[in-house]
Amino acid sequence: MKIGIFGGTLDPFSVGHAAVVQNAFEQLNLDKIYIVPTTVNYYRKDKRYLFTFDEKVRIIQDFITSFDKPVEIDTVEKDKDGSWRTIDLVQYFEKKYPDDELFLIIGEDSYREFKTWTRWQDILTSVNLCVAGRGLGLGENSEIPILRINMGNKFEECSATNTRNRLIEELIELYLSDKDWYNEI
Repeated sequence: MKIGIFGGTLDPFSVGHAAVVQNAFEQLNLDKIYIVPTTVNYYRKDKRYLFTFDEKVRIIQDFITSFDKPVEIDTVEKDKDGSWRTIDLVQYFEKKYPDDELFLIIGEDSYREFKTWTRWQDILTSVNLCVAGRGLGLGENSEIPILRINMGNKFEECSATNTRNRLIEELIELYLSDKDWYNEI
């Protein structure tokens, strides 16, 4: 079997993430994808999160009910601390599926940082690295062989950071309008 692993902070899980899952199925001919939310993002400068782990799982569950392909949530990272790394996740799936081919799905932002990941070379010996591109250009790196997941140009602005920022702006506007603060100006 060909199994995809799509992990990350997923704060929040968005239509962009759902599109990555859909395109990964179509372009990589995967049999199953596991979505693995995490509690730790080593590269996020702002360590505040919009949603708790359980809330993220519920949001993802709502999204995956619409998929017509086998997608599951794996909560292995729920109680992991800062010592748990992607290599640990990869080894977890290697033990779980020793006879299957694994595909680690990441975004462009993660790909740009990939060589700073703990034991990144070991990750590459265990999985096929798949990078979902938003049309921003993936700088080629001969040390890091990848399979591309083409997202097309319509997802250029579809990143978790942009989604989070839009959501915060909308929530602030909703809060202020509910309090009639705008009417007092």
